[in-house]
Amino acid sequence: MNAMIWDYLMDKLGNAYGAAGLMGNLFAESGLHPNKLEYAHQKRLGYTSNTYTEAVDQGVYDNFVHDGAGYGLAQWTFRTRKEGLLSYARSRGTSIGDLAMQLDYLWIELNEEFPELLELLRTAPDLSTASDAVLTKFERPLDQGEAIKKQRTSYGQRYFNKYSGMIIWSIIRTTGLWSG
Repeated sequence: MNAMIWDYLMDKLGNAYGAAGLMGNLFAESGLHPNKLEYAHQKRLGYTSNTYTEAVDQGVYDNFVHDGAGYGLAQWTFRTRKEGLLSYARSRGTSIGDLAMQLDYLWIELNEEFPELLELLRTAPDLSTASDAVLTKFERPLDQGEAIKKQRTSYGQRYFNKYSGMIIWSIIRTTGLWSG
């Protein structure tokens, strides 16, 4: 699943710093679980991540848009953003917890609602610039202090370290620089 997210973001952004910065923030929000219901709201709502997803998908729970609970990869919380996610999932005939649908919705949001951030992610000169921008312009949690910035950048660094070398290997293979 993590490689799928990386590949998707790299395909769209073309910048490993941007992909890692976004992915590190998504990890901080949801652990990269597309069906993640914000833990603080599970007891209040009486649902686990799985049962909440099923209840919304089946129409049993109809307060998804207005309940104030973060959901999904980006922990969408604000009414209009959750409404957009729900509407997009229904238009595609998928679960609200579907990873591919959420990545496509994230991409739509970046293009339509956050074009400046999108451009920054495509051109970020380093990981901390990309990660800090996602934190302050897209996720916007209450705590955006230096400790949180460092933590999220460190999460992104894990993905950068794990996946960015794959880009170089792919270039070497496809350009014929490797004869092995």
